[in-house]
Amino acid sequence: MKLFSGKKFEVYLDKFDLPNGKIRETEYIKHRGSAVIIPLIDENTIILEKQFRPIIGKWIYELPAGTMEEGEIPETTAKRELIEETGYEAETLIHLIDFYPSPGVSTELMHLFLAKGLKFVGSKPEEYEVIEIEKKNIDEILNMIKNHEIEDAKTIIGILYYQFMLRNQTP
Repeated sequence: MKLFSGKKFEVYLDKFDLPNGKIRETEYIKHRGSAVIIPLIDENTIILEKQFRPIIGKWIYELPAGTMEEGEIPETTAKRELIEETGYEAETLIHLIDFYPSPGVSTELMHLFLAKGLKFVGSKPEEYEVIEIEKKNIDEILNMIKNHEIEDAKTIIGILYYQFMLRNQTP
């Protein structure tokens, strides 16, 4: 049963049959999914956003990301969001992994991409987005994660995936 319908998601209350034979009634967010982008200036330099998030009432560091439009594929979302939020267009966009950021309450599936060959074309943020762009060295970003200066889950997942799976380095 749909409880709410918004621009980016819907809220439902449904009953689910569990593998143990029991039934669970729960509310959840039905989400179209989103794309997250690791914009590489070079192997050691990544573009991060410092974005004000009114829901939590503070600025946080994030990788660029955005919700997929109705019928949109993740690659299209990644290309659009990268330009809108950072002003950079990618020559190459590589799909890395998909993950559920909060499967206990949402169906959202995030698609992580690596963006290379960046060219500045000018940003086009939504009027409600308050974003500052910062270019940071990977070691600085890893220290920010270690020191709890980066609290955003998609950013932590993306940066650690890049560092440990693609660069194959340990701290």
